[in-house]
Amino acid sequence: MQLYFAPLQGYTTALYRQLHHSMWGGITSYYTPFVRIEKGDFRRRDLSDIAHENNIGTPVVPQMLPRDANELQQLTELFLNNGYKHADINMGCPFPPVALHGRGSGLLPHKEMVTELLHATRKYPEMQFSVKMRLGWEDRNEWRELIDILNATPLTHITLHPRIGRQLYKGSVDIKAFEEFCLHCSHKIIYNGDINTPADVERFTAEYPAVECIMMGRGLLARPYLSTLLSCATTISPSEIIERTYTFHNTLYNTLKATSQGESQLLQRAHALWEYFLPQAPHKERKAVIKSSSARQYECATEKLFATWHADCDNIEVM
Repeated sequence: MQLYFAPLQGYTTALYRQLHHSMWGGITSYYTPFVRIEKGDFRRRDLSDIAHENNIGTPVVPQMLPRDANELQQLTELFLNNGYKHADINMGCPFPPVALHGRGSGLLPHKEMVTELLHATRKYPEMQFSVKMRLGWEDRNEWRELIDILNATPLTHITLHPRIGRQLYKGSVDIKAFEEFCLHCSHKIIYNGDINTPADVERFTAEYPAVECIMMGRGLLARPYLSTLLSCATTISPSEIIERTYTFHNTLYNTLKATSQGESQLLQRAHALWEYFLPQAPHKERKAVIKSSSARQYECATEKLFATWHADCDNIEVM
């Protein structure tokens, strides 16, 4: 089973990707948060995130968020100039500020726009393209209108998240629609959606043995060690997982501390991590981390959390 790390804006930064790759491994490719054109130009933070010098040694695929063929060409040339040979086209982002402006999953109801955009990829034989998409924006059958052009486009793969855009991340994934998509799609398929634990992976692979690739986002942010558990031939004890997660957190936190402009920015960046990180950790101690109001409080709270978790790891969920 190949495992891909999905992009999440503000979380899977170049720093996070490099640290995860060096400490946990097991990821085939890390996808960058989407790069877009805003007010006619690239955003500075996007340029920094995909810069070659910030991604050395990490298997990275930059993701683009084009609205039309012209934007795709500009973004492709940016990626080529940064040394990339593979670009992922985002046709799945569900967030209304993106989708309602005809990007991400908001592209899916517009067959002519998608056709024009995918035809533009043929201008770049030196670049491999893939697509990340949903079933549709409004309707679970919108993909049917696009499947012929998708199949006719040279793509390395399609990553499908089987929800519609309007759902955001609510409700259940539509696994029956995923099965239908697989029957009609001629490309390699990567599954994405609601895979969060080793048990989830085990269930999915048992039911769909022909799908050899999974993309995880929030599940890996919650349990960054999942990639090691899924790729390692030997068993890792709960105690070792907690110890390595402690080192992972501290390395990330200390890097944020060294690069933040003041305590307020540091706390903002550190607290953001815990939106997804370790939901299964001791509840009382985790709440204290989230509510910490100074760097000193944060550091003391995280020390206590990992100490409590480690001391009682046989009785508190880890996996």
